[in-house]
Parts: sequence; C-alpha cells; structure tokens
Amino acid sequence: MNAITRGGMTETDTRALYERFPHLRKIDVMWGTRECRDYLFQLMTDTRGGKRQGFPAEHAMTIMSLLMEHDREFPEFEYEPRDFVWGDEHRRRGSGR
Repeated sequence: MNAITRGGMTETDTRALYERFPHLRKIDVMWGTRECRDYLFQLMTDTRGGKRQGFPAEHAMTIMSLLMEHDREFPEFEYEPRDFVWGDEHRRRGSGR
C-alpha cells in the first residue's frame, strides 16, 4: 500500500520501505507539511559526520521519490527558507531590497 495522505494516496509505492523501516510510517502523518519535506530531506543527508550507513539503494530511491513527489505537490515548501527572521521578508521573496 502506498502512503496515505490528506488528499488520498501517494504515487510512490512505500510498502517495502515501511516493511523494512516501520518507524518511517510517520511520513504518512506528516505528508503535505514543511516538517515532512524537512524530514525526507534529512533522511537523504548525512547528519552524523560520515558515520551514517545510509539506506539500501531500493529504499533510498523510494525516499527520493517521495521527496520529489512532495516537492511537486507542495512546491511552497521546497524553496521556503528554514531560518526566516522577522523583518527579512524582502529576502524571503527574493526582491533583493
């Protein structure tokens, strides 16, 4: 079964991923949020100083597919800065003022 989302199911088949890594099912709950985009990106990034083993290729491809699908469906989270500071609105919108 694919991940259940607020609007239905994802196109990406998550069965094997969730069978091997059941804790990743939280992606279903977070789908469509900034937190989900950040989490998917973090899963694909070494945050342990080279000590992260990484996912087997099959599962890494599924996670990358979920990230790309999320970016397609919710593009507003792809480029939104994470460290937005009050008063930096002009930088956030790219106006360069």
